[in-house]
Amino acid sequence: MPIYAPTLPPAPDLHQGHPPALVLMRFDLARLWRQKIGRFFGFAFLVVLIVKVARIYMEHLFRTNQTFKPMQDFAKTILTQGADFQADLLNPASYLLWFLVALVGGGLVARDTLYRVRPLIYAHPVAPRDYLLAKLGFASALPFAILLPFALLPWAMSLLLAGLQGPVWVTAPLRLLPAMAISSVLMGSLAVGASSMAATPRAGIGWVLGLVLGAGTLATMIHGLTGIKAVDALNPVMLAEAWPQLFVGVDHPMVAWLPAILGTAFHITLWTYVAARRTRPSEAVI
Repeated sequence: MPIYAPTLPPAPDLHQGHPPALVLMRFDLARLWRQKIGRFFGFAFLVVLIVKVARIYMEHLFRTNQTFKPMQDFAKTILTQGADFQADLLNPASYLLWFLVALVGGGLVARDTLYRVRPLIYAHPVAPRDYLLAKLGFASALPFAILLPFALLPWAMSLLLAGLQGPVWVTAPLRLLPAMAISSVLMGSLAVGASSMAATPRAGIGWVLGLVLGAGTLATMIHGLTGIKAVDALNPVMLAEAWPQLFVGVDHPMVAWLPAILGTAFHITLWTYVAARRTRPSEAVI
């Protein structure tokens, strides 16, 4: 009876399935969901959003209801509809949002460093660029997802109540969404870069807050000593608040266009480079 060689299964196609970066982002999202750290921040951001939507409704009420006619002139002084009001829709891009980014992003890379996870990840068909893209994408998508309702819900309510004459410009989303994207990438790159230099998630949170507050303090000191306003572009918090002002055309933004572009490019390039260097396979076993 002839003996035949055993039949081997076909080699797996590594190009099938979801991209590795999306798979890693899904695991980070599942881990964040299990930690349930978004309850406090979700409540805080919800309160701010309700206040902004209520402000738009008050503006509509003052215009249409004759009972509030005597208060209309007073309302015009506190409920402005200019560029400052449009930029203020993204007001949560301040220390509260930065603290949330630090709390979440500070452990994205540091947790893998602490538990020696990256050697196992790189043993699979996951390239270092996929790992870096997943961390940067998740850290940038988080603030963008939080800011998105602040740009769209007031705009939708303004159109619903007052149409084209509402307090929120019809073109506001076209101006605010690019500003949100730039600010979110700035936050995400800084958080991932700081987390890559930390050995534990708690240290990562400290690194993020230290870099944000330290850069802001350094920019304030240099500005005070030299009087050069462009140095404020080194402050990440001020950059995140200045981008909505620039896109909606505020007369006197916190940072001008050229310093904002240079400062943002500097931070994104620097911290992405740091994260790329610290997440190389040779650094995975430290």
